[in-house]
Amino acid sequence: MLRKAIALLLAISMLATIMSSCSTESNGEKKVYDDNYRNFYEIYVRSFSDSNEDGIGDLQGVLSKLDYLKAAKGQDDSHSLGIDAVWFMPIFPSPSDHKYDVTDYYNIDPSYGTMDDFDELLKKFHERGIHLILDLVVNHSSQLHPWFLQAVEALNKGELDNKYVAYYNFTTEPETLDEEGNAPGYTAVPGNEEGYYYESRFSPDMPDLNFDNPDVWAEIKAIMKFWIDKGVDGFRLDACKSYYTNSMNDSIDVLAQIVDYGKSVKSDCYFVAEVWDGPWMIAQYYKSGVDSIFNFDCSFMGPYSGLFHNIDNGNGKKIGTHLEEFNIDIRNQNINAIDAPFISNHDTPRSGTYFKGSAKKKLAASLYMMLPGNPFIYYGEEIGMTEGWANDPDKRQPIKWSSQESEVKILRPKGSNYVEAPHYGVFDQLEHETSLVNHYRKLIKLKQMNPEIQRAQVVSASDLNYNISSYTCAYDNSAVMVITNITGTPKTVDVRAAGYGDYSVLSGFVIGDDYIEQEQFKAYMEGYEYEVPDMRPMASPVFYVNGVLTLPPRTVAVLRNPGKVNSTFVTTTTTAPPIVTPSDIVTPTDTGE
Repeated sequence: MLRKAIALLLAISMLATIMSSCSTESNGEKKVYDDNYRNFYEIYVRSFSDSNEDGIGDLQGVLSKLDYLKAAKGQDDSHSLGIDAVWFMPIFPSPSDHKYDVTDYYNIDPSYGTMDDFDELLKKFHERGIHLILDLVVNHSSQLHPWFLQAVEALNKGELDNKYVAYYNFTTEPETLDEEGNAPGYTAVPGNEEGYYYESRFSPDMPDLNFDNPDVWAEIKAIMKFWIDKGVDGFRLDACKSYYTNSMNDSIDVLAQIVDYGKSVKSDCYFVAEVWDGPWMIAQYYKSGVDSIFNFDCSFMGPYSGLFHNIDNGNGKKIGTHLEEFNIDIRNQNINAIDAPFISNHDTPRSGTYFKGSAKKKLAASLYMMLPGNPFIYYGEEIGMTEGWANDPDKRQPIKWSSQESEVKILRPKGSNYVEAPHYGVFDQLEHETSLVNHYRKLIKLKQMNPEIQRAQVVSASDLNYNISSYTCAYDNSAVMVITNITGTPKTVDVRAAGYGDYSVLSGFVIGDDYIEQEQFKAYMEGYEYEVPDMRPMASPVFYVNGVLTLPPRTVAVLRNPGKVNSTFVTTTTTAPPIVTPSDIVTPTDTGE
């Protein structure tokens, strides 16, 4: 009986999805968008894939995983995440593992490979429609960079007119000294008898560059042009608040000059900036004309966490309201602003650590992946990797590809128990429809079917229900509505009665709760000390009848306004509609997760 019920619900669900697809495809000509709206994936190369088994991930390792990132054109994409842009954390030569202290801005760190490896990888990325942005670290260099070494040598010889001395912020009178004679944010120049210090806001290993020096600007521009000429599609800009210490306006001016120059070389060069602060401060930095700034308020570590703290208190209404206000604020500063939501990155604890249970992880994914702008997935987030509270190495652990893979092949910092069970590797999860990685795949495809979601100025529809996150997205004579049940119980929403009856077509959905038959679950967990829970009755699938939408727990649905559709939207990355399987339409009742 259970299998018959699943089959019946599957047929109903597939029929609804097919009907909605046909209704949009019949409205006009297909329209392709080739712009800077993309689904990004952040990669720490060292911990991603090791091609030569030397214990360090490398560019050839990334190349070996291209089919996972995105299938080649015309190939089966059932084992592909479907992303269309990658951000590489620093790949330039550096003495550290993290590589945010650069010694050569024109090369590849030897542990990662060669420039030929990079050129090959970039070519393969572009063949698959994947854009690549590089981490551009110009707030500071390494203390081992030739610029700094020459500056220190000249300073110690009393040659203050040496050009490299002016590359950095040297002083004999740092701003403050503590009781022990140390200067916070400054480091004493080694071997100097005159008492010189250099500004080093992040670490003594990272001397700050002097943005008042035109020679420094010439170096930065040359670096950018070198990589743009190679074909990179943009840059992630590190530590933008620190370009000038304690001067927001000056730092914004530096950001503006970087962006302006990059776009003068390549008009569609994409820039995303790190401004680790709250919504108001982030909005100010959009004055620079930068395309995107990471939305730290989305992440658990954000100063206000205006979005995801509402997952626990069930306040879906506030999510839509906050979203509308923030997008108005950033577009008031820059009409072309593209939000950049994320829930964790290399500087924060992994989201899998604080979103407990598969259902919560899926709900968090549904919320941030369906926001306007460019979402950034931190590698391993899509399989629920955990840990990262203690230190940077813990936050940058190697991704696990399969349950058979040795976990010692790549950099192995402390805190190794970061997945719940051996079958949680990438390739293991891809084989199971209820997995977190397949949930991400479905969300990306749902967005590709409805590209208005990324591009629109959103308007809150928060009057639907306290427990529902809802907003409309209108773009280019088209409009959709995103509705998410953020609770663990089914919800019914009278869309028509709330004044949104024009959104009359169900344009896709993804259900976030797991459902596995008890026998399957036992087989999964055989050999592991997991308590097998009682299976709860099936919840209702997604239904949209006469303006009334029924949503299972933690489910996102997209409604379309067919009266506003003048053409069908298809992005360059669209391959297929969302996967619709029994796991999409069969859900348990609330388990208290």
